[in-house]
Amino acid sequence: MELQKKENLLIVDDSKFQRVVLRETLSDNFEIIEATDGAECLEIIKKKSEAIDIVLLDLVMPGIDGFEVLRRRQKNPEFRNIPVIVLTTSDDISFQTQAFELGADDFIIKPVDARIAVSRINNTLGAVRHLKEVLEEQNSWRIKSQIDEMTHLFNKVTTEEMVTEILCESDEKKHALMVIDIDNFKSVNDILGHKVGDHIISVVAGVLSSLFRSTDIIGRIGGDEFVVLMRDIPNEQVVTEKAQQLVEIFKKKENLTIPENISVSMGIAFSEPEDNSFAELFAKSDQALYISKKAGKACFSVHGVEYDILDRNRKVLLWSDSRNTASTLEFALPSSVQINIVSGLEDIRQHVVQEDNEIAMIYIDVSELSDSGSELWELVKKEEWVTQHPIVAICKEGSMEQIRYAVLSDIVNDILFAPLEAPTLKRRIHEYIKEEQQRILEN
Repeated sequence: MELQKKENLLIVDDSKFQRVVLRETLSDNFEIIEATDGAECLEIIKKKSEAIDIVLLDLVMPGIDGFEVLRRRQKNPEFRNIPVIVLTTSDDISFQTQAFELGADDFIIKPVDARIAVSRINNTLGAVRHLKEVLEEQNSWRIKSQIDEMTHLFNKVTTEEMVTEILCESDEKKHALMVIDIDNFKSVNDILGHKVGDHIISVVAGVLSSLFRSTDIIGRIGGDEFVVLMRDIPNEQVVTEKAQQLVEIFKKKENLTIPENISVSMGIAFSEPEDNSFAELFAKSDQALYISKKAGKACFSVHGVEYDILDRNRKVLLWSDSRNTASTLEFALPSSVQINIVSGLEDIRQHVVQEDNEIAMIYIDVSELSDSGSELWELVKKEEWVTQHPIVAICKEGSMEQIRYAVLSDIVNDILFAPLEAPTLKRRIHEYIKEEQQRILEN
């Protein structure tokens, strides 16, 4: 049996010790090329860029450091096509964001764990491998003009055309269309910025590329929405097992450099002979995706299958007019918890009647009120549900009047201060979760 050729990995690090460690760690999986600094890295790329499959780049080096290498890479068409993973001793999100802004594909924290390093390198190379396979097998589609630039997956128009053609020409075969949506993506963009959002999209694309067959159609059809057509499937179980595997990958996040609250939700539809277009099958998948989102995210649903949504995940209610408050809360909550934005007491009553056992907490934001909030708390106190669910007040920082009336209401379990700070809120929410788990164990 012919052995698969190893891909070439260029290690750029001024520390001889680190290069030895990396070489010993990664040589079983990759052919290793070494550069002692940024200048040598750029020279190697100049002379034999076609021989380099991926670069592992230390950011902190004398002379031309890793950041400068990334800056020069942006101006070099040959280098831009080679993925770069940066090595760093810092897990500071601002440090990582700077590297992403300069075009880094991913990062690895030193000291390097072999399993993590191999996994992240393969995830990054997955998108590249997929694109090469597609270019070879689907050349008739004139792929280059039909690829999503960020992810190297098919773009929306191409995806729709290819799926429609497959459904029309192979209607006697069984296909499955998955619609995949990134949970809590909007809050990440609002809190951490678009560069981190772009990185998350690229990570998801890399996982999809490595998880599915080269003959499957993988496309990005929106900002944070993807589709996969699994062609000519032997049975439906193959698809649901793949979907569950994908959900678990993003729940566990092993070796994935994405925020803790990011997960994926999916809707699946299996083709019938009458499904002759992308639009028809997508509509069914999208309906199933809605069920997954309503059930609390981080799961998949199949079109036509009845689900008991009450057996799935918990919800919180948020009464607030502040977009920043909603985004920060979504960012801080676990991906399994769904936020429902409410507009008043009547809205809360309806949710309590319909979803009483699902509601984990109710957040009431008085920070943008022009008064102390005393009248609002008097109204809330009269509601029947106040003793059934924990209530968190969000008051304007420094407003002693708002804080005073929230405390005097005797119905508020905790107080947060606006503008909310994501790290502080995340710690508080984790404390709530631990307390709730402890109460469950005690009961």
